[in-house]
Amino acid sequence: MKINMKEFNDHLAGLAHGDPAVRRKAISELAKYSGPDWQGNPEAVSAAVAAVVNGSPLRAAKSLDVAFRAEAAKALGNIGLESPAVVPELLRLLEKDADAGVRTEAARALGKIGEGAAAARRAITAVLHDTGAGDLLRAAAAWALARVAPSLPGTVAALSAAANDRSGHVGVCAAEALWKASGESSGAVLALAARLDDPAVRHAAAHALYRIGPEAKRALPALLAAAKTKDRLFQQSVVMALRKIDPEATAKAGLK
Repeated sequence: MKINMKEFNDHLAGLAHGDPAVRRKAISELAKYSGPDWQGNPEAVSAAVAAVVNGSPLRAAKSLDVAFRAEAAKALGNIGLESPAVVPELLRLLEKDADAGVRTEAARALGKIGEGAAAARRAITAVLHDTGAGDLLRAAAAWALARVAPSLPGTVAALSAAANDRSGHVGVCAAEALWKASGESSGAVLALAARLDDPAVRHAAAHALYRIGPEAKRALPALLAAAKTKDRLFQQSVVMALRKIDPEATAKAGLK
């Protein structure tokens, strides 16, 4: 899809508006352009980066707005490698921003860029290890790490440790990220199976095992035990995972 330059220029103009609400709407509109929209549009990329990064609206006092900065991170993630200024700016937001929500969006944006953002690996790993950073941010860091540095030394070790984190949310995200990064399911599956007893994240753990599929057979005993739950919604999630992992074992257990 080709960017409508008239609308695009209106959004750029909105970034400099005196009303914070107008600025937020303008950056939100820019964040709606997908990666393919930016590809083949070097003029739009240059103008957007000049306004969002080089023009430093994220650092200006008038733009010290959490919603604005979070949407800016999304927009930069979509621009991605179309501009060399994107990864350094997202890295700055991840490391320096005062708001955990903005840092979370920066981590997600870096993960979306993938291995082209490998320069952010150390910073993302540091966030994952920081138990004071907040569960959502650390979970986003686990997701991002598996994408920016799937084959680099230290990634599997960091995700393996995080898969057994005291936080169930971080643990589930890290376990699935470990599977995606390493291609080896054993450690990830056992970590996810252990989370099926945690009411806060058991649905997420079952869904992750479903996505892993037949490689998750080591989780069968835990899933079959979890299928006895009286929680109907959770039981449905467990049975779905069982059917995908081992239909024969599911049928033998009398589960439909």
